[in-house]
Amino acid sequence: MEQVLVVNRQALEAKLGGQVWVTDHLDDLRQFILDHHTFLPRQQAEYDATVRQIIPYGILRRGGEYFLLRRLKGQTEARLHDKLSLGLGGHINPTEESAADPIEAGLRRELAEEVILPHLTALTCVGLINETTGGVSDYHTALVYLLETDGEVTVRETGKMSGSWVAPEDLREAYPALETWSQIVAQGLIFPGIV
Repeated sequence: MEQVLVVNRQALEAKLGGQVWVTDHLDDLRQFILDHHTFLPRQQAEYDATVRQIIPYGILRRGGEYFLLRRLKGQTEARLHDKLSLGLGGHINPTEESAADPIEAGLRRELAEEVILPHLTALTCVGLINETTGGVSDYHTALVYLLETDGEVTVRETGKMSGSWVAPEDLREAYPALETWSQIVAQGLIFPGIV
């Protein structure tokens, strides 16, 4: 049974002050997560309102373009069917616990599972998503990483998703079709105040 990294919901939300997109004190927030996490069976964590699962959520950028994914119907979670997404990532498992930074280690593992990314030039934590609008969002918090590359990216799981590079103006046009976390990232990081 998969074990996933969680933190106490009340303690985390006390630090976030109700903000949905957080960019201040990210190092402190990451350290809080690293210092106060535990692992629970995923099946339990998915329905435990006392904890938040921490998800590293990577956004790929090459020059001025962003890598946009389409999750294919019937091959992924129902909430993501035919949705567009900027994010790659997933749960952090106990296998990452021994790494210097378990959050980044979890992100790198998820990236390796989902795409072929030969040349990563930078990896920077740029935000935290604390969306609590119901459903899945009430159980997950995303640490958003900007992943810079100067090469090509190839989707591994072609039966589950496809991907292509898009300019910000194309992303703005696709905004209504983005899944919620990607909309939050687009508003906060790519074109703040424009949507």
